[in-house]
Amino acid sequence: MAVEVFVRWAGVFTLAVPAFFAPALSIAEPNLPPTRDMNLLMITVEDWAANAIGAYGNPVVQTPHVDSLAKRGVTFDRAYCQATVCNPSRASFVTGMRPDYTQVFRNSDSMDALVPADAPSMARILDRDDVFTAQFGKLVHKWDDAGRFAKGFDLIEYTHDYDQPPGFEGTLRRSPAGPAGIDDVEMECLEIADKTAAARLKRLWDEREEKLAAGAENNWTLRKPFQQLFAEQVGDSGIDEASMEDGRLVRSAAKLLGGLAESKQKFFLNVGLYSTHTPLLAPKKYVEAYPPSQMLLTPATRNRDYLVPDVARRGGKNYDIFNGLYPEYGPTNQRQREAVAAYYACSSYVDASIGVLLNKLVETGLDQNTIIVFFADHGFQLGEHGCWSKFTLFEQSTRVPMIVVVPGMKHAGDRCGQIVELVDVLPTLCDLWEIPKDSRFEGDSFVPLLASPDRPWKTAAYSCITLGGLGRSVRTKDYRYAEYHRDVAPPTETSDPHAVELYDMRSDPWEQNNLAGRPAFESVQQQMRDLLISGTKSINVLDTD
Repeated sequence: MAVEVFVRWAGVFTLAVPAFFAPALSIAEPNLPPTRDMNLLMITVEDWAANAIGAYGNPVVQTPHVDSLAKRGVTFDRAYCQATVCNPSRASFVTGMRPDYTQVFRNSDSMDALVPADAPSMARILDRDDVFTAQFGKLVHKWDDAGRFAKGFDLIEYTHDYDQPPGFEGTLRRSPAGPAGIDDVEMECLEIADKTAAARLKRLWDEREEKLAAGAENNWTLRKPFQQLFAEQVGDSGIDEASMEDGRLVRSAAKLLGGLAESKQKFFLNVGLYSTHTPLLAPKKYVEAYPPSQMLLTPATRNRDYLVPDVARRGGKNYDIFNGLYPEYGPTNQRQREAVAAYYACSSYVDASIGVLLNKLVETGLDQNTIIVFFADHGFQLGEHGCWSKFTLFEQSTRVPMIVVVPGMKHAGDRCGQIVELVDVLPTLCDLWEIPKDSRFEGDSFVPLLASPDRPWKTAAYSCITLGGLGRSVRTKDYRYAEYHRDVAPPTETSDPHAVELYDMRSDPWEQNNLAGRPAFESVQQQMRDLLISGTKSINVLDTD
């Protein structure tokens, strides 16, 4: 960004610096090289469950490129999101603040309307006078509801019309079409291998567009017939990998990386990928790698749950795949196997897309001075407790993959068992570039864990989801505790939840035996409740200096 733009931004906060900004961590760590002058490549993926990645122990899914990242960086085994739906999760890691601060709890919430005007913002903070800042694909849920958080980017490349930030002053462009000539993501539905479904989707798409042209309000009721049928599609996309949305984004981003390497321009680049989100469609070669007949269904079936509250399982409802609007797409065993196979195919396709970026780094030599921060916005249920997609507080939804690669780091290939959260990402980026951190940050920089993955760290992770009002969860290494309240107000000692969960994650990793209310676990339950109520005050990093 030009120097004068940076100065104008800084001037806004000149008087606030003593109150809001803390010194950056000096990362003179013996196990880390200097990182201030390195580039930052952040790769964010929608809906990618950690247990659908080879590096996280899945013996079936093929993810060689992410697996290679794990060999080069630190892999976090206990990373958690702050909310298990896109908008609040992303609002949290873009600001370094938790949902109670952002007030973004639902996908329908507007960041521009709800997040405090002076909130921290990733793009503004990383917009240095010597840095080129670029965003490809998804970062926030929808840019048209989060326009002020685009300020600071020099370039935004988008694939959805709603991802055009109002008033954006940088370069804004649609991702170019691939070999198939498609640049409208929804029109990918016409190419799916199931031509009967493709024709049905086209009719619904036409009906929606006709109503919009006639002046109908563009609301969920209007979009629902097309959207819910599209969400049920699994398997062969009928499109080559360079022409699907993620393929287009990474190839365009790789071209940018080539230019940045030639100019030796320092950069921050986020590439946000989509393919592990419904509809679960991938190019044919990835689909063929996972025969549905060979897929195993989860052992954590709904009928094995003991005293698990119905609200925790969404009352038996699903909102993306198996959403119930089209009974012919119900969750039979065969359909569930097809969905698992398709999710694995999408995982392999996302991995291949990440490979395009990694290969370009090696080709240009940028791999020698570019930090890579990879994570997903939340996980994905594959039938556990009868649930599919996200929208729960179970481990499959709250736990996310996270791998950080720093060229020259001593602990390359190591795993970290300490608890980290997505709210920690922005403070970490600040420390890597030695940028003063906003003292209001509710996350903690985990740079010290990159230098020493086994050092003592925070006690717990916090997540939430709007179920029955608001469900709130606290996860320690040994237990998970959750409360469901009718409103979104923070819980207190006197508040009365309408449902409670407590699981021993050591003996019950599938969370099927709810221990809440049992006399033998009264003390543990009280300790976990105290931790939930105390919130961020109880999760500050241990002072080990």
